[in-house]
Amino acid sequence: MRIFILFCAPLILGCANKGLVRFDKISKQAAGQDFLGAAHQIRNNPALYGSEGTLLRHLDLGLLYHYAGHYDSSVIFLRKAVKIHEDLFSKSITNEAVSLLINDNVRPYRGRPYEITWLHLILAFDYLAQGNLDDARVEIRQAQIFLDAVAHNAGAGEYRDDGLFRFISALIYEALGEKDDALISLYKAVKAYRNGKTAVPPSLARYAQAALTAGGRENDVLELELPVPDAAATAPDRGDGEIVVVGEMGRSPSLGESVFWGTWVRDGVLVYHYRDEHGNTVTDALPAPGLPPREYDDRQRNRGNGQKRRSRKTQSGTTFHVKWAMPALRDTRSESLLLRVSGDSGPAHGETFADTRDLLQNDLEQNRAANLTRTVIRVLVRTLAAQEAKDEMSGGNPLVNLFFNIGTDILGDQLEQADVRLWFLLPRTIQIARIPVKPGRYHLDLGAENASGRIVRSEMRTVDVKAGEKKFLFFTSLK
Repeated sequence: MRIFILFCAPLILGCANKGLVRFDKISKQAAGQDFLGAAHQIRNNPALYGSEGTLLRHLDLGLLYHYAGHYDSSVIFLRKAVKIHEDLFSKSITNEAVSLLINDNVRPYRGRPYEITWLHLILAFDYLAQGNLDDARVEIRQAQIFLDAVAHNAGAGEYRDDGLFRFISALIYEALGEKDDALISLYKAVKAYRNGKTAVPPSLARYAQAALTAGGRENDVLELELPVPDAAATAPDRGDGEIVVVGEMGRSPSLGESVFWGTWVRDGVLVYHYRDEHGNTVTDALPAPGLPPREYDDRQRNRGNGQKRRSRKTQSGTTFHVKWAMPALRDTRSESLLLRVSGDSGPAHGETFADTRDLLQNDLEQNRAANLTRTVIRVLVRTLAAQEAKDEMSGGNPLVNLFFNIGTDILGDQLEQADVRLWFLLPRTIQIARIPVKPGRYHLDLGAENASGRIVRSEMRTVDVKAGEKKFLFFTSLK
């Protein structure tokens, strides 16, 4: 194992942390709305993802084609991503074991729970853009199956439902004329925001109150403590129509590395330090993570035959200096803050129904303790192995010993790289504007406003709406 770490690790280092390289390669093109150019670069550079990033590669390609309005191509890649994710449910024991020696980047990327929900959601968006309500319904049902599995295993405060997904489900069921399912989805949408400790979008609260009351579900209204009826929230008459504009606005945060260092005391504590976003050094402590039982067994077997020196390295009171890296949220600046709609249908603004920064922040916080413990154990195992390698390979030449020991320490630090893989091409916010209209043709001007109210990007769209029809339009501005 020690020989593997010391001599095979340089080969692994070459592909250990592709997340940062990938961000630099394609984020600028995506931010400049060159979605097809970014997709072309991904297809021509599979090494950006490596063999363990296949899921992420198909997620990125599918989303870029969605942004570009090539919905058929988007569906192809996102459907492949669904299949890859299903296959990854059976974990690779080999990759999991190697990650305990190297770092988490050698594990297949399986996606964060909210990313897999949004995988099905973006697929539903593709079908809605094509006017294919039946396939959109299939996708939201697939997302429901996934969320049921997530909720079954989720702990307190962890992601288990998605308000945006529930609201889009309600709109799809409503467009299909499936009134009961639409009302259930509206109820679950409000519950998802409340349980996630996120403010319920005001337009959703008003609409849910009006729809649930009209549907004879007054008890749900009381339970959800929805506001008093508002005439503006009344659902459009089924003889009329509605234009639903979905704005994919701004750029999602990415992940960077935060370096930690500290002292591990066997059977005691781990005292560790890191620098916060202001550059201040923060010190904290947690109970000393124990080494895997196999590590102790191996060292016990090494007793005798002149190897007692090594077995003492895991005795009580033994201390080691350790250093490691953890993923840290890194905000990405963009100007596209607010969706604005104008034209024949009258003026309207989008309302935020989801923010990927909140989703990512919550995911990092909920998994921090588990990731920290696993990472520290990995570093300790590698540190002990490196120390034993130093002892075994030391010779009579002090200069050679010095260079060997320094090289071993540098290699150990380089091996520990945080897993910063992320579906960072997602928009920062999903904003929705619902516009009730009479049947007819409408010319709309869709725009993205910055903080000062200036339009940074706009598009003209023409849409025909039939009686009782919901027409979905998708507008993307990552600038």
